[in-house]
Amino acid sequence: MTRTRTRMQAVLGLAVALSLGITACSTKANKNSGNKNEGGVQAGPGVTKDKISLGVLTDESGVFASLGTTVTQGNQLAVDEINAAGGVCGRKISLVVKDTAYDVQKAVSQYAEIAPNIAGIMQMLGSPATTALLPTITADHMVSATATWASSLLTSPDIQISGATYDIEMINGISYLLEKGLIHKGDKLGHIAFEGAYGDNGLKGSMYAAGKLGLTIVTQRPKATETDMTSAVQSFKQAGVKGILLTVGPKQLASAAGVAATIGLNVPILGNNPSFSPLILNTAAGPAIEKNFYLSASSSPLSAPAAAKVLSAFKAKYPSGTPNAGVAYGYGVGKIYEQTLKAACDAKDLTREGIEKAFHTLKQVDTGGIIAPLDYSKQGEIPGRQTFIIRADRSKLAVDGLKVEKELFESDISKEYKP
Repeated sequence: MTRTRTRMQAVLGLAVALSLGITACSTKANKNSGNKNEGGVQAGPGVTKDKISLGVLTDESGVFASLGTTVTQGNQLAVDEINAAGGVCGRKISLVVKDTAYDVQKAVSQYAEIAPNIAGIMQMLGSPATTALLPTITADHMVSATATWASSLLTSPDIQISGATYDIEMINGISYLLEKGLIHKGDKLGHIAFEGAYGDNGLKGSMYAAGKLGLTIVTQRPKATETDMTSAVQSFKQAGVKGILLTVGPKQLASAAGVAATIGLNVPILGNNPSFSPLILNTAAGPAIEKNFYLSASSSPLSAPAAAKVLSAFKAKYPSGTPNAGVAYGYGVGKIYEQTLKAACDAKDLTREGIEKAFHTLKQVDTGGIIAPLDYSKQGEIPGRQTFIIRADRSKLAVDGLKVEKELFESDISKEYKP
């Protein structure tokens, strides 16, 4: 354990060092390159008279390859639609896609490679890479849509969190379980939350909700590499928990649900949005997940009516592809970025600083029900507090294995929450 932690500290230390070095080089390059006038519009890096280039730093071969691939496909579907309608500001959008393999050092290096030639980032997948690059992104005024939802990222004016943050997901989800009588005031809940920013943020939400609703939280904090939740769930049963909360990944959900069913802990299980994958419905834990699992997320399932157009476009463009909810999310993110670029165009300023300024003029961002309504006009604040409550459904396994149980809502206690 000590050797593993030491190696991890070394990797993170190197990533931060690389990031700081890139911040200096990238910022210097931006100042030296200057901005230009293209067709009456001020233009910065990545913008020509007929094209706007945006970066995608995703995972196509690492631990989140399934999600990264479909989010990127969703991004491309949005771009195809935008370009078919004439693009933005008379310019077509082009994506520059890089596979980070969910490796921090690789992501930092690839950012340095593409940064001089892009106007912004339509997708940056993962908390580790985003955290390492945060100083650089901010220094470069590089508006970046992240596939991570930690409140800690809101310190940068250039981070586009496309939906509710992990803490809000937990607050709304726990409120729903109480409202439906699945848990009660005075109950004890067990929360398994990864070490790190993801787990910290989810746990912050559950602790807040517990304080407001008269509940008690007991915790287990595994590393992201730990997949066997037997010990954690057994300890929860001994503690007498009436519900399980998960800020983890799909493998941990499958383990927790399976163990709970085996030892007779028949309680509701609530997860943050990254905790589910349709693949786990085909495991031995599938029936328990379908029976007891609730997902709190601000992005619509691909199988929902709001995403019907996206699903149809996906099948046409990627006939041999395997869809999941990442497709709808990626499409929604692309439509949000389109609105930012249109606002920058209206201001005749497609420099990075102009795009950043335009991003924070967006007050009522609508993606047609794909992602909850968002407000980016108050920098540093959570952009949206509405989530769906979603259940697993094997009958929809050919799409994403999900169905909406409760449409977008904002719990009373989430309205006054401050991260």
